Amino acid sequence: MAATPLTLDELLKLPSKEIILLAGKDGSGKSSALVSLAAFVELDTPARKFFVVDTENKLAAVLKSWGPDVPKNVVYYKCENMNDVTEAIDHIMAMVRPGDWIAVESMSRVWEKAQDLGYSAVTGLDKAVYLERRQEKIKRENLSLKQAPPVTPRPDDLWSVVKGAHDGAFLERISQHETLNVLLTTTIAKPPRENSFRKESQTRQDVKQEFGIDIGIEGAPRLPYYAQTLCFLDRVGGKTVCRVIRDNLTTKDDAQTTFEIPGRKMFAMAFMSECRV
Repeated sequence: MAATPLTLDELLKLPSKEIILLAGKDGSGKSSALVSLAAFVELDTPARKFFVVDTENKLAAVLKSWGPDVPKNVVYYKCENMNDVTEAIDHIMAMVRPGDWIAVESMSRVWEKAQDLGYSAVTGLDKAVYLERRQEKIKRENLSLKQAPPVTPRPDDLWSVVKGAHDGAFLERISQHETLNVLLTTTIAKPPRENSFRKESQTRQDVKQEFGIDIGIEGAPRLPYYAQTLCFLDRVGGKTVCRVIRDNLTTKDDAQTTFEIPGRKMFAMAFMSECRV
């Protein structure tokens, strides 16, 4: 069957969706922003679900702190490992309806859990245990770096498992869904010390240069490519500030903007007022 092109009117009528990446230091208000967005969605369209995949176990306390204002549309999944994450995605995809949201707290932890899955498949140990035993072996046998076991064992096999779980079974499924709105939170990495052996990968350097990012975003190296809107939360002079450095859905001439969030329950209202009106 021959492909049928869409007219401009048909193209513009296709449903648009949000993919927001929200980065910030611990304590900058990412979890409160997530709950704020859930409350905004509920107020706008009560029937819409707000699915949450949580790898940090912090959200329950934030939800309780909202008291009677807590949104009732949250469908919550606590995920201890990467298999839990992909199973949660399977469950969500079976229930999702147009206009629903999914939030992931947080992408840095999901990336770590995907790596644990890869190391476990290749070595039988999660990443932290494998690296700890590698270091013990180096000290015990007085090995040089050339003699030491590899930091990344069987890299082709390992990264096949890691990327298959993280990208194929998780991130691409939610980002490529036609109507599912997405909020991804992640933390900001501390810059490596000058004498540290751990250097920033070339992929991360390229991403920072292309997007004009002046901080290190934790999570998968190519994570910013999935987002349509890229925001940073920070505390400045006792106030929470959101800096938007990329926004493909804004109608403003300048997509980059900075605005203050007047209260911990107000992120969604401030974002919609500044970026979507």
